[in-house]
Amino acid sequence: MADVPSLTPFIADKRLQRGGAVELVAPAAAKQPLDAIVEHVHSGYLILSYVQGDAAVSLLGTVVRLRLETDEAITWLSLQVVQEQAVWPVKLARLVPVGIEQEAKGERPLLQPDFVINVPYKIMGARPMEENGEGVLLRISPTHLIVGTDGFVSVGDFLHLSFLLPHYKQEPVAMTKVVEKTFQDGSTVLKLVITDMEEKHRHVLQSYYEKLAQSASR
Repeated sequence: MADVPSLTPFIADKRLQRGGAVELVAPAAAKQPLDAIVEHVHSGYLILSYVQGDAAVSLLGTVVRLRLETDEAITWLSLQVVQEQAVWPVKLARLVPVGIEQEAKGERPLLQPDFVINVPYKIMGARPMEENGEGVLLRISPTHLIVGTDGFVSVGDFLHLSFLLPHYKQEPVAMTKVVEKTFQDGSTVLKLVITDMEEKHRHVLQSYYEKLAQSASR
């Protein structure tokens, strides 16, 4: 007999307490995560509310995913929407857990983008004449970026940057820190770790990385 997934290990998580804000990755038809508020949590179900707006389409019967991240691991909770109630302009949804996946945090292989991606950046704390620059994205993973640039950047600098991802028509914005600096063919090559990024942008970056990984494995 298969084990029934339980939310018991996560009930103490502040993000799942009443009033906590979470983002749901809805089925493929959804273009971005759905912002929701926790109304009640139980070992066997979760009740969420969210503004209908563009999410007026019913999610009843579908399986959505909720991402919980700590310093050590990333947990994906798969939840099936079993009840919906519209109290305009809010919807209440009851979800039951159907699967739990955990992955230990670690640096994944850096992959080469399938298009040329320019990366404008701003060096935090630099003088106005030196703070802005632009590079080219050479390698990418969900947590790290390799960027080539002609600008003067030092290890330890924080860079606020953005880049337009092909296929997604979205421009993730991130705060990053320079952790390595090398030189190649007269240009500076920076290894950046992403220190802060909105969840919706992180989801797009993850999707793009998985697409590259699938192409590389063929």
